[in-house]
Order: sequence, then C-alpha cells, then structure tokens
Amino acid sequence: MAEPESSSSKILYPAVAVLLALSALFGLFVLPRLSPGVGGMIGAEAPDVTLPVAVNGDPGARMQLAELKGQPVILDFWATWCGPCAVQAPILDRIARRYQGKGLVVLGVNVDDPPHVAAQYALQKGLSYPILIDVTRDASARYGVDKLPSLVVIDRQGKIAAYLTGIVDEESLSEIVAATL
Repeated sequence: MAEPESSSSKILYPAVAVLLALSALFGLFVLPRLSPGVGGMIGAEAPDVTLPVAVNGDPGARMQLAELKGQPVILDFWATWCGPCAVQAPILDRIARRYQGKGLVVLGVNVDDPPHVAAQYALQKGLSYPILIDVTRDASARYGVDKLPSLVVIDRQGKIAAYLTGIVDEESLSEIVAATL
C-alpha cells in the first residue's frame, strides 16, 4: 500500500523545481556576462589585428587596430547565420551613431562569410559602421572568440575594458561605452 504524501514533500518538490529553473536562467543569462574573456583579458593590451574592409570603408582597404589607439573601439565578432548577431547589429549601429562624435569606433568583424555576403548583409541591415572580414580567423583566435556574438570594448589606451558574449542590451552597452570615453 502506498504511503500518503507528507506535507514536507508537497513543499519540497515545487521548491526543487523553482531552484532548477532559477539555476538554468542564471546559467543562460548571468554567467556569460560574468566571463572576463579568455585568460582574463580585461585590462590586458588589445591584440593588434589588421583586417580587410568589406563595406563602409575604402574599397580594398585594410584596417589595423593599432592605428585606432587613442579612440575607444568596439569589436563585434559576428556571422550572418547567427540569430543573436542579427538582434545585436541594430543596437551596435545605434551606439555607433550616438557616440561617433565622441570618437567611438565600432567595427563589425565577420568570422564566417565571404566578403560579398557580409557586405550585402550589412547593407541590407543598414549598418553604418565598417564591416571587416576575419578570413583566417586569426583575430577571432587572438581574442578567444568561441561564441557569437562577442563584443570586445577597448579603451583609449588600447586596453580591453569589457568582453561580452551574447546579446547585450543597449542601455548596458551604452553605460560601458560611456565609461570608456
């Protein structure tokens, strides 16, 4: 014969379910924001990279990160097939336009598409910032990018101020950028 359910088990099972749900939410939304980047990159000198421009720059030009020292920079590592990247792109464009007069440079670094595909995508989305192509994935490797989108905020001194993965809301990103200006 089955034992009747005790009052403590009536409380225990829902409590465990709530705890599991909160743990899952913490793992999905909070932990990625706490990650300081590969090898604790925060505060480290930003690795110098030189990448070809696909759109929103001089045709055939290459941009070298070291030449932008003295200006705050956001590197946005993305790909056209990445759904969260598509959500992040308009946020970055608004940030780029808002802080352009204060010297902020936003660079989209496409990691997985041919230049013409990345360029067409950026034009279709109406993005105003330069889109660079990481053909060899050297830049991605040097910045430890293993998730898309990944944002690297670099201060005026060329040091990494923030390393963020996943979709970052506009208000939070604006606060980070304002602190680097």
